[in-house]
Amino acid sequence: MDGDPSIPDDDAFPGASPMNLSGILVVVPPERLDACAADLGTLPGVEVHHTDPATGRLIVVQEADGVDAEMAGLLAIKARPHVRAADLVYHYFANEGEES
Repeated sequence: MDGDPSIPDDDAFPGASPMNLSGILVVVPPERLDACAADLGTLPGVEVHHTDPATGRLIVVQEADGVDAEMAGLLAIKARPHVRAADLVYHYFANEGEES
């Protein structure tokens, strides 16, 4: 991936299995929270971990094979019906067998 040198390319560690975990804050209309949570849960690698019915906010964790897949997943979340905002608020990157 071109750009920020602190973000490794998908091929930066040949032979290693990268793990990308993203914490994403998603905002939807409160009256659509349940339907949107169910919809987001159908996306590959996405789990809804918390919902706030009063504000329409969801905390989503996405696991992806690489940075490119991670960013594609975030864009897919942003493109879902009724999603007002989706922002990456936490990112964890490690290679298989690597200690954090």
